[in-house]
Amino acid sequence: MKSIISDPHKDPLGAMMLDYLHGDYEVFAEVASTRFSMSTMSAKTMFRTYAEMDELEREALHLCRGTVLDVGAGSGCHSLCLQEQNVDVDALDISPGCIKVMEKREVKNPIHNNLFSLESGNYTTILMLMNGLGICGSLDGLNLFLQHVRNLLAEDGQIIADSTDLRLLYNDEDEEDESFDDSDYGETEFIITYDTLVSVPFQWIYVGFPVLQMLAEYNGFECQQIATGQNGHYLARMYRR
Repeated sequence: MKSIISDPHKDPLGAMMLDYLHGDYEVFAEVASTRFSMSTMSAKTMFRTYAEMDELEREALHLCRGTVLDVGAGSGCHSLCLQEQNVDVDALDISPGCIKVMEKREVKNPIHNNLFSLESGNYTTILMLMNGLGICGSLDGLNLFLQHVRNLLAEDGQIIADSTDLRLLYNDEDEEDESFDDSDYGETEFIITYDTLVSVPFQWIYVGFPVLQMLAEYNGFECQQIATGQNGHYLARMYRR
């Protein structure tokens, strides 16, 4: 689980989004991974509207109810959609730049903190989108998350989250890539670079639904696959048994 960012010089994602908000609409960050080829992340993607979101994201927002905790809120695009529906939402992010962006965009309650630093709560919905389960970092981290999150959920609370099954992402003519087996849970490490700013390396995980369901049930949650998207992307709902 990523720690809170206290040094703005280690916050390339936040800096990129602030520049976009100030009118530099072509900015992007470079993303390096121990597992994947170098790619880029466009700031424009982070500011998408409801109309620009895919069906899986829209379904996730539709499922939100009660008081919502938007984890890894980024620019606040999901929180703003929920606010428009008069939903009470807390927007959590570890990036100080993202917090500034959300304040400027009038997200009502941005919180600069780490999920594991929240000791208690009474949230009806915990929302984790954009491969949101990735912040758990590893399979062990995912297990710890499922233990910790019980302290934050109301008795009838739910977790709405998405991830990607890499075995399906690299599917070739309906046959799984031989480089992926049942013990492969998609753990990787990322570094984000924007201009001269470089993030601290951080762990990320992509987890297939069968593994998520197994861990959720082990920790006392029911786990349902709500929707599937392209290339192994899926949406899950978890709630107490």
